[in-house]
Amino acid sequence: MAIHSTFLGSVKVSGDDAKSFARKITHARGTKAAAESAANGRKLATAFAKKGSVAIKLKSINTATKK
Repeated sequence: MAIHSTFLGSVKVSGDDAKSFARKITHARGTKAAAESAANGRKLATAFAKKGSVAIKLKSINTATKK
């Protein structure tokens, strides 16, 4: 197994990991969260194509534990 990544983000996988990855890509099923994410991405891409910009509202996530 070998995983090699570069400064610009490309990744090369070989050996058993490459076989496993190829099998998952070919035969795996997407999750509900992945389908929703893809739908949201399509909406953003469509809005960007029409307007040239998009606005995204971010939700605040409080990571501090409450006691």
